[in-house]
Amino acid sequence: MTTTFPPPPAGLDEKLLQQLAQHSALHQMWLSGYLYGIASKGQPAPNGVLEAPSVAIAPLAPPAATLPQVTVLYGSQTGNSKKVAHQISAKVRERGFQVVVADMNDYPTKNLKSEKIALFVISTQGEGEPPIAAEEFHKWLLGTRAPQLDGVQFSVCALGDRSYLQFCQTGKEIDARLEVLGAKRLFDRVDCDVDFEDAVEGWLANVLEKLPVPAALAADTRSAVVHSNGQPTAIPAAKAAGTLYDRKKPFAAPILEKIQLNGRGSQKETWHLELSLEGSGLLYEPGDSLAIYATNPESLVKEVLYTAMLNGNKTLTFNGKEAEFRQILLRDVELSVLTREVVDQYANWTNNAKLKAIVQDNEALKNFLWGRNVADLLREFPAALSEATLLGFLRKMPPRSYSIASSLLAHPDEVHLTVAAVRYDFNGRPHQGVASTFLADRVKTGDSVPVFMEHNEYFKLPADDATDIIMVGPGTGVAPFRAFVEERSERGASGKNWLFFGNPNFETDFLYQIEWLNHLKRGTLDRLDVAFSRDQKYKIYVQNRLAERSRLIFERLENGAHFYVCGDKNRMASDVQNAVIQIVAKESGQGEEYAAEYLKNLKKQRRYLEDVY
Repeated sequence: MTTTFPPPPAGLDEKLLQQLAQHSALHQMWLSGYLYGIASKGQPAPNGVLEAPSVAIAPLAPPAATLPQVTVLYGSQTGNSKKVAHQISAKVRERGFQVVVADMNDYPTKNLKSEKIALFVISTQGEGEPPIAAEEFHKWLLGTRAPQLDGVQFSVCALGDRSYLQFCQTGKEIDARLEVLGAKRLFDRVDCDVDFEDAVEGWLANVLEKLPVPAALAADTRSAVVHSNGQPTAIPAAKAAGTLYDRKKPFAAPILEKIQLNGRGSQKETWHLELSLEGSGLLYEPGDSLAIYATNPESLVKEVLYTAMLNGNKTLTFNGKEAEFRQILLRDVELSVLTREVVDQYANWTNNAKLKAIVQDNEALKNFLWGRNVADLLREFPAALSEATLLGFLRKMPPRSYSIASSLLAHPDEVHLTVAAVRYDFNGRPHQGVASTFLADRVKTGDSVPVFMEHNEYFKLPADDATDIIMVGPGTGVAPFRAFVEERSERGASGKNWLFFGNPNFETDFLYQIEWLNHLKRGTLDRLDVAFSRDQKYKIYVQNRLAERSRLIFERLENGAHFYVCGDKNRMASDVQNAVIQIVAKESGQGEEYAAEYLKNLKKQRRYLEDVY
């Protein structure tokens, strides 16, 4: 059906009409009513032009109360969930909704029962733990104080890593608990692996279809996001030209330098690598990570082919591209790490009762996954399968992330890494970490490595350069603190920098020793406490050194110092946390219960920060 309009009356500015046409449908409807009101009440002026009566002009956007509201709650450890939450809010605003975006760390839990539509974006840390910022919200929701939520519609986007047994566990718990409390699921939960963009897009598209959008509401992409404090925050316009390189299109970074940091006779193999970022436009801050796409060792590819009796020369289509099966195994799929999903699918396909029993027993599965690779699975549970069938079980090769060990202020157009090569024997055969040995063995100076940046919003230096910092980083956990001290040195920060470092032996394992001593001489490192565990009869670790400096540590915490921990999650991080609790209990004189609450508050204030793995 075609509508024909008469020509505009003489004197009407056609440019003005074109400008009006650029507004959203909702704004055009409002303008139509507004102009009609003027026409019906206005009086002709002496010059014959209709003048508007004296009225207050409302803003173009309709009042917030007339718009449906969607609340997006996120719990983030490194910033990915926050990033996804804001991407979601932008898309939801395009449907005409008012959007409230809130960090679970700041969200008033009493408000949840009043929400109508709530979207949750939540990451899982390690084996099933919520991010620090979401610990209190998670505990409250799963506890007895959570109210009935009968009037709430919800959907959950869970971020995680399939290499962990409790993949997306926090998201699963929140999803199940909301249903128990009576909330109605708007759309099914999505569980996203480290390569999460496509999964998020698919989930969001389905959520948007379920939203009850009034037909008359059209997007005004300039709408503000209203945060939990009720104050609108302007949304910056999308950058017209951001970096060209990201997860889907990594930058080929040339290796400028490779240095083994351990001395002869060390039981460890630690590499310092310097890569060029020249021409990439990639930027980072201390505390961020560099993600690397590695290739599998050729020895492991050969073992998989031999064990499964498959043809490496066969051409297959994978991810929309044709390639030899051997090349696909080499660069496109995960072979060095087994996940629950891979074992579960293989068990169902082979119908192996023993393997199915392992999958059903979490403790047995945890023990089975540790140390084994795909070749081990095929060797222990052999089955006749095709090349395509095997690919159907395997996980896409995920990038590996390493804490950045440099400051851009100190090393323009460069990024430095501290990498421990992972090598071990399992069932009498050598095994190795895919990315660490890729960097140690399979690339050399002058070669290029595909990389992109992963920004860690919550492991950052204090905004105030006068703030003291305490850093605990044994082994390769020292990497981000090299960046911290370089950055503070370049900025001339007045805050004191105190480092605790540990490793087995002083002579062979004192990583960056000369650099630390130079920082001490210049005053850019205030204190350095080291723990070399194997240099004396009794083992000494960083937590022991912390206990020895109990009074000074507590004084600095009381004066606003930030406390950082980087390294092993399973033992070191918990040992350091317990040491801090003991320090606070002792020096405050108020006991462990007070100390545990003290530590909890440090975390909520983002003054106790961890980058653990």
